[in-house]
Order: sequence, then C-alpha cells, then structure tokens
Amino acid sequence: MRSIRLEGILSILKKKGFASVEELAEALKVSPVTVRRDLSVLEKQGAVVRIRGGASLKEFHREIPFFKKLDQNKEKKMAIAREVTRHLREGQVVFASGGTTVYYVVQALDESDLTDLTIVTNSITTAWAVVNLKKRFRLIHTGGVVRENSFECVGAHTLRVVEDLRVDVLLLGADGVDLEAGITLNNYEECLLAKKLIENSKKTIIVVDSSKFGEVAPYKVCPVEAVSKIVTDDAVSTETVNNFKERGIELMVVEVKKTT
Repeated sequence: MRSIRLEGILSILKKKGFASVEELAEALKVSPVTVRRDLSVLEKQGAVVRIRGGASLKEFHREIPFFKKLDQNKEKKMAIAREVTRHLREGQVVFASGGTTVYYVVQALDESDLTDLTIVTNSITTAWAVVNLKKRFRLIHTGGVVRENSFECVGAHTLRVVEDLRVDVLLLGADGVDLEAGITLNNYEECLLAKKLIENSKKTIIVVDSSKFGEVAPYKVCPVEAVSKIVTDDAVSTETVNNFKERGIELMVVEVKKTT
C-alpha cells in the first residue's frame, strides 16, 4: 500500500509542482499523519523537498541564477519586451517584478516614446536597468531581504510597502504558465508578493518566453484567467494558443525576427 501511495504522491507533484499535506491526504484518502510519513520517506530518497506544510519535487526546487538566465532566449525576450512597452501609457505607475524578461522590458523603454512613468520594483536587477536608461523615470524600490539567485527583495517589510501601493500596470515574470496549474513561481515569498500585487493592480501583464508554457513551479500565484494578458514569443505551439483562446485568455504572440 505504501508503494502505491508514494507513486500517487509523486504523480500529483509532477502535475502540480507543489501540494500541501491536506491536499495529498484528500486525494489519496488517507490521514495527514500518513502523508507526512510518506513524505519523510520520499525526502530521504531525495525525490521531494519538504516546504511549509507540503512538498515539491526535488527538480522544481532548483533555481537558475539570474545572470545565467539573462542570455537564454535573449532575442525572444527582447521581442517580447518591445511589444510590452507598447501597452504602457504616459503617467502610469508600473510595478516591474524581477526576472530576465522584465529586465529587457525596462531596457526597451529607451526605444519607446514613453517619457513619464513611475516604476516601482522589488528587484535589484530591474532597478539597475532603470538607473542605466538614457531616459529618466521616477524609480521607487521597495527594499527588503535580497534573495541570492533572483536578486528580488522579499519578506515582511516588502509586503508592507506593497500593501499600500496602487498600481496601474503590473509587469510580472513567471517560472511556469499552465492552463490548469496557472501562473507559478519557484519561491514562496515571491509568490506571496505577486498575489498582493495582483490585488492592488488595475492590470496584470505576464511577460514570459515560450519555454515557460507547460511548466509548473511549486507555488501558484493565480489562475491564468486572473491576469489581463500574457505576452510571449512565436515559438509557442499553435495548440497552446488555441487552448488559451478557447478559455478566453488574451495570449499575445510576438514574432521574433531571426538573425543570420
């Protein structure tokens, strides 16, 4: 029976990335105590990571540092970035999260016609991109505890600052975009922050390259229906585009010019 339960737990985590003890107990029709024992076995085997009342697959727990990701799919990210700037308007308050695609969105502001924005961020790399623009925009940094790999600030201080913010547009990167699993992130504290930002923003634009589709990170930010639009590159499959459209989700696909 235990081997069947262990297979069941791994199957659920493969689909969701992260699941709480209560979710697993309900799905497997066993007690939370039994689930905790099974998770301990899987943790000893190196298959899962125990995280705050639940678990995620070990492979989902790995996070690639920001600067290693910066040059990955660079042309796609830059094409997405140029398109995203066309959806911003003069005088808006824009919260820009961390992440490499958002970083390129900020860089693309120099090529845009925009001259008057207030840019708020919790990310050191995003703030650095703003500071290095030729143009001058108002920049507000939330402060907080800096995470080593993403260079995003998180924690109680950051959440308190965000609670008082009212934002016109939220530009949010993601580690996973999936019709069923929703918008997901690798870090719990970044997920909490993203949830609060979505609540306080008039519009949320998810900016991700096509490699993020079908991926499921451990922490769910929101269903895909909760965002205003998703902007990605043209390597996303036609099937994915059609599936999103059928659900009434605005998925904007940007053509990427191939360089020779």
